[in-house]
Amino acid sequence: MRGHRFLLFPMLFLTLLTSNLLQGQTSTNVLTWHNNNWRDGENNTETILTQSNVKLNKGSSNQFGKICSTAAGAIDGQLYAQPLIATGTIPGYNHVVYLVTQNDSIYAIDGDSAAGSSCTVIAKQSLLGLNQGPAKCGDIGGKQCGTIAPLVGILSTPVIDTSTNTLYLVTEIESTASGCTTNPPPSCFSHWLHALDLNLTTLTEKFSGPVQIAGSYTAGGNTVTFDSSTHIQRPALLAVPNALPNGHTAVYIGFSMMDGAPAGPNGFVFGYDAKDFTKAPYVFATTTASSGRAGVWQSGAGLAAAIDKTGGNTYVYFNTGDGTFDGVNNFADSFVKLTTTLTLSGSFTPFTQACMQSMDEDFGSGGVMLIPNGIGSTTVDFAVSSGKDGNIYVMDRANPGGYNGTTSCTGTNNNVETFQASTGLFYSTAAYWDQNIYAVANSTPLSKYKVAAAPTCNPAPICTTPVATTGPTFGYGPVPAISSNGNTTGTALLWVINGSGWVPGKKSPAKAVIYAFDAQNPTGSGWTALWNSNNCPTRDLPGYSSKFAVPTIANGRMYAGTIDANGGPSYQNGELDVYGLLTNTTCN
Repeated sequence: MRGHRFLLFPMLFLTLLTSNLLQGQTSTNVLTWHNNNWRDGENNTETILTQSNVKLNKGSSNQFGKICSTAAGAIDGQLYAQPLIATGTIPGYNHVVYLVTQNDSIYAIDGDSAAGSSCTVIAKQSLLGLNQGPAKCGDIGGKQCGTIAPLVGILSTPVIDTSTNTLYLVTEIESTASGCTTNPPPSCFSHWLHALDLNLTTLTEKFSGPVQIAGSYTAGGNTVTFDSSTHIQRPALLAVPNALPNGHTAVYIGFSMMDGAPAGPNGFVFGYDAKDFTKAPYVFATTTASSGRAGVWQSGAGLAAAIDKTGGNTYVYFNTGDGTFDGVNNFADSFVKLTTTLTLSGSFTPFTQACMQSMDEDFGSGGVMLIPNGIGSTTVDFAVSSGKDGNIYVMDRANPGGYNGTTSCTGTNNNVETFQASTGLFYSTAAYWDQNIYAVANSTPLSKYKVAAAPTCNPAPICTTPVATTGPTFGYGPVPAISSNGNTTGTALLWVINGSGWVPGKKSPAKAVIYAFDAQNPTGSGWTALWNSNNCPTRDLPGYSSKFAVPTIANGRMYAGTIDANGGPSYQNGELDVYGLLTNTTCN
């Protein structure tokens, strides 16, 4: 087992609970990306934050605003992963926020930190061993990395399994041993799956972890082998209970090629037995062509999982980027459906795939969001995707639609529904609440769409004319999320973290702007926010924005992972910003 360092500030982890009673309130966990395996971004158990108290009451001592931020330099790497929330893991702390960084570290933060200048860091652990460092963006992908800087350590959002009190994450490592310091060869890079035991005294590895991620896939007489030196692990991890033949939970991990790396077999999905890493993983490659690409990146969205129809089996769903397509062994620009043991079960590919490929219009620039069963139809259960072409695509999860096109981009789409939703490019996944979806593309307003069966929506299940569009427009890949107390009137809030999506050499860093909208009542254009972090800039400004940021809302607070504004010229440190209800503070 590879070693790692551990620091305690002063105590560690106990057992995770799905919920408990805290001062009369139900505590909510956020254990995976976008809140659940449907990837719909909905927390419908929020009883504290409402439309009446999430607003700026200028001159009043009762306001919503920033409670605390982590101190400058306290978080040792940028935060691209969504903050996760668990209840009761550390004695003395009600809610613990887990952060992972590009420096291959994990942090535990007091989610109930008192109002003040700095949030309380409870614990930190480095997952680096001897002669190891986080992968350097300037080294991986044939030295072509230009989308993330300076480090690429833990890029994706982890997942927490409360049944075994385990947090799963993937690190990328670059060896610092002799021979790896100048022009490092492929053997100097590796990805590792960790299973961290959330208990009182150790936070040690379990289930024979960590394990180096490796494997090959054969289809159509061709074999492709995973190579860490050209791949990044961007999509959030997915855990599916009872997914394997032995009844164990499976952890699924998606990969794409590092942007700019030499073309080659690209998209991989691995499935590991969550209780035993000694077992060989299940492996699926999205293409076996020598110049395949077809990466699984989804702007950070996690692979989704659910049954395909009432009484059906559970499947894994995801989207791919551009590359080689033939509909047999190569599935670029496609919605892909796999069994839980990673065999192909279905797909959908737009008939315009050849043109999408030539114009870099990745179908898979956004993730899959699953509409709850029975919504929009009594007989069909739906999946929703969006891509760089500005379209929203709806698939029947049982029969996604296949491919009916030509290399000259003529044909038809046999999915349920396709419509042009935006002139912008989608780098995000939609959110869902109460028969509505909320979607936003780059440099455009956010739109709310009604979901209903025909004839209310025609075509169905999504009415193609927005119910409402925001006044503000949004930048690079914000991912909306919803908090509500069920369908209770006055409680539904739509949250979005807007920013520049800083890309080294292409975009300059800029302060993130956080918005909260009334998710329930808007109509027409010019939908205005109830609150945003620029309302009281002396108190509420967050750090700089990272790409594809997802807000986490639970237990009366909103958590935003940003980049430390005081992190020096490379902006390599992270920052957690925490917002909630304030007393005895004003902003005039």
